Amino acid sequence: MMRKKGMWIGGAIALLLLAGCTNSESNEPTPTPTPVVSELAESPVPSIETPEEEPAETDAGAANGQLELGRLENVFAFADETGQQLITIPAENGDEIDDPEQFAAAIGNGGDRIEIEYVRRQEANDQDTNRQSIDNFNNMAGYIYKIKDEGILLPNKSYLLAREGVVSQDSLVDLASAEDGQYEQADADTIIRVEEIKGRKVTSSSILSESEQEKIALFVFEREGDDMLASIAYIHEDKVLFKDFPATYNESGTWRVDGGDDPGRFEVLFLARSDEGVLLGIAWAGAEGENLFVLQEADGALQDTDLKGGRYWSP
Repeated sequence: MMRKKGMWIGGAIALLLLAGCTNSESNEPTPTPTPVVSELAESPVPSIETPEEEPAETDAGAANGQLELGRLENVFAFADETGQQLITIPAENGDEIDDPEQFAAAIGNGGDRIEIEYVRRQEANDQDTNRQSIDNFNNMAGYIYKIKDEGILLPNKSYLLAREGVVSQDSLVDLASAEDGQYEQADADTIIRVEEIKGRKVTSSSILSESEQEKIALFVFEREGDDMLASIAYIHEDKVLFKDFPATYNESGTWRVDGGDDPGRFEVLFLARSDEGVLLGIAWAGAEGENLFVLQEADGALQDTDLKGGRYWSP
């Protein structure tokens, strides 16, 4: 079962004003003037320049429905149990962020864009368990945000935060995502196509999210000795982009701790159009925690970016 989300499109219209001019003529003959040397040169007639048309900009700042990858920042957060607040997740370089009051949107849940506003900086207390979970929400260090006007955050789900004017709703693809982890299998033609590209038999597939023309799917391939492979695929018409997750077989956990040969749960945070091509935000969860990352289209594949984070919630 897939859930469908709507989207609004904002826009701005540029007006171009053109000035005209008229010339008058006289029927009387004009005498030939006597040349006169003047200290003042005649002023040239000013030319009318037509301004260059600039890309239309939405109310959230993305030109032509594309966001700029370089303006995204490595700030992830997760929602509390009420779905009304978020707290930022510490990054590798610590939990401090510059100008936290400028973050204005939370992006996640298959492309939801929720407007948020800064509340305060929260310091860790003596009950902090060093877990990034709803049970430790009020004890850990981080920046607290709340929903600005309307919308709802999914409790305990992760989001990428963006500053004012960086991500517009029309730069995000409207996706239908699997509900409660009930993923549908890819159709037979898609599986055959993927097997031909990878040269390897597919043992399982899951459609994570899809639009009217695009699909994001997870494929797990047949084991070859101790060589294991799972891949996220973005599929749109003739384009297929893969992000591969190779691993060495381990009976207790090949990809994730205590996961056996199951790669874990993948969820789509968002699919976006950018100046660098397709952007795909992913949450990858296992028993011990969750990896968060954004992939970009490059060199015919989905490549890592510097946008990555993680949560640890194992007891």
